[in-house]
Amino acid sequence: MDVSAADAGSVPSPCSDVSVLVAHGQLTSLKDFVVRQIVFAGRPDDAVLLLARKPFDAGDLPGLAGPGLELQLDFVNDIYSKYVGQPLPHHSRITVDLIYPATAKHVQKHREQKRIMVTETPELYEQVVLPYIRAIPPARLQWVYNILEKKKEVERLIFEDPDPVNGFMLHPDLKWDQTSSDQLYCLALVARRDLACLRDLTQEHLPLLENLRDKGCQAIQRRYGVAPSCLRVFLHYQPSYYHLHVHFVHVALASPGAAAGKAVLLDDVIDCIKTCGSDVWRRRTLTYQLGEADELWRLLGGGAQQEQQQAEQ
Repeated sequence: MDVSAADAGSVPSPCSDVSVLVAHGQLTSLKDFVVRQIVFAGRPDDAVLLLARKPFDAGDLPGLAGPGLELQLDFVNDIYSKYVGQPLPHHSRITVDLIYPATAKHVQKHREQKRIMVTETPELYEQVVLPYIRAIPPARLQWVYNILEKKKEVERLIFEDPDPVNGFMLHPDLKWDQTSSDQLYCLALVARRDLACLRDLTQEHLPLLENLRDKGCQAIQRRYGVAPSCLRVFLHYQPSYYHLHVHFVHVALASPGAAAGKAVLLDDVIDCIKTCGSDVWRRRTLTYQLGEADELWRLLGGGAQQEQQQAEQ
């Protein structure tokens, strides 16, 4: 496997090499680089490679900050000092997530891009967003169906309610290594395949949503000892893929996906249906963030909205 990287703001050369940049002191942050090509089994295809440091193991602080930690002095000022530390190898591990072959949507999702807040009226949803969702090829959800049909990730299953209407499957998200409970991130996929996103939910689906919330929280508490009061349970709008799924995240985890403009708390979804009417999520105007690489950016006139906002400043 051969991975080449180039500065995202320049034209990559065929022989661009990260080691050369490191040698010249030019490598400052991985966010300044994008994977241009990955060659696997002799065939070039697009790929997305995600690197992240694993969280520290609080149970092994003596091993982390003990004699094996090499220190290089940065500065000293009175009682304050700062060092660059090199821990033992097993404390320096990173997680490496590979999406290969990656679609254009995968690449768009993970690259650096401008973002704006988009206001989506019910009319805009019906005229633009809904046709966009319906036009997405079913093949993009094959990985979801592989999980639901237990063709993949069976060993990662935390809990399953097999009911075809109100059932779901709960797995640890790939972003979580299942070691640090305060980094907990789990994902529930509903069993039924007729629900794409938040806009589809009505009073008919309250038993599903309440069942998913209650049994999902109970399963996480049994498996990982994290109480329901320590969980943020939410949906994304817009979601990354259009098969209804719910995120379970520890409140201590600072996740961009849990921020306003992206996440909608499941309790709020349920309460709005109960208090504002069955079709409230179809009738509401929703505001959310959108990146310029997203196809919806073009369909919703994101560039025009950005220019208007800049002109008003």
